[in-house]
Amino acid sequence: MDILRGAWDGEPALAVLCPAAVDDDRVSYEYDLKSLHEISFELSLCQSVDDLCRESVRLGLDRLSFDRLGLWLVDRNDPRWKLGTWGTDESGRLRDERGARVPRTRTGIPQSFYEGRVPLLFGQDEPCMDDKGLVVGKGNKLVAPLWDGHTMIGELSVDDLLSHRGFSPEKRETFVIFSRVVANLISLKQAEAELKHLASTDSLTGTVNRRTALIILEKHIAQCLRSGSPLTICLADIDGLKIVNDAYGHSKGDEYICAVSSTLVGAVRGADTVGRIGGDEFLIIFPDCRGDVVEGILDRVNADLASSVEGRSYLPRLSWGIASLGELPDASGCDNPDLQRSIDILLELADQRMYDNKRTKGAARPLNSSASHKVM
Repeated sequence: MDILRGAWDGEPALAVLCPAAVDDDRVSYEYDLKSLHEISFELSLCQSVDDLCRESVRLGLDRLSFDRLGLWLVDRNDPRWKLGTWGTDESGRLRDERGARVPRTRTGIPQSFYEGRVPLLFGQDEPCMDDKGLVVGKGNKLVAPLWDGHTMIGELSVDDLLSHRGFSPEKRETFVIFSRVVANLISLKQAEAELKHLASTDSLTGTVNRRTALIILEKHIAQCLRSGSPLTICLADIDGLKIVNDAYGHSKGDEYICAVSSTLVGAVRGADTVGRIGGDEFLIIFPDCRGDVVEGILDRVNADLASSVEGRSYLPRLSWGIASLGELPDASGCDNPDLQRSIDILLELADQRMYDNKRTKGAARPLNSSASHKVM
């Protein structure tokens, strides 16, 4: 309080000045709005959806002073479920909840919430749960849908289990804005990931496409030349695809390609790469693997394909050629290897051996009563 002395209408006078009452909630809200701007920028730098979810929870705890946050995403393979991402444990620390999976809809939640028509659900003195669905106490709760403008992609929840300080109208508004920022960025990151997947994947088989397979091969060659570890590649060609297409139609030909692709993917290791690089041709990359081991894998692939012949009018079969990095004259001891030349030589060797293999086995024919032992 301040007292000012002066004059009023020619007479001595005093003026008492009292500061306006400070609205703590309003001050906190203005601080939160500033923090939301900074959070939005930081989240936009995340490289993946998983990074974005983790940082959303961390920044919500650190910058917006929420007690416990949980971020769930709708399972894109089965929308009846939602999957845990990152959350907060009962001590207020960041917790990995990516193993959690619970039904998307819950009893007592209005359908309008799942249709994006309710921006926020608020509950008082409600059970608070951990990532396993176990009740760990009671508190006030807020839940907001993560909406991409067309569909619900997840939900963000917060409770005050640790502080029991409740949620002012301003804090609720902060939470709604926060959830919309997070939803928008997750939606963009999911779309970006989908575009990258489409750009790198063969649409028929789901394996990587030619461009991506060659990029992966280049990276593996560079790494193996530095480390001196082995690398083997295989070019595999589907025998008799044209005969199948001509005799039974292109849909059967596509089934043939998919059957071979599936068998290849199932036969190789997790570190190996299967790529469809042409209509009936695959490139398989085997890092840290010798050629004799690869030959055994391909023999098993053909055996598996032959065992699946029941119900088919043709016998599926692969021809292949194998080439190893150790066959290159400058495969070791070179500080600046010509990667493109190494790739070209390996592919040329494998390609030549694949056609030698095909000529050795003979022409492919459909199965019929007079040629039941011919292979395709």
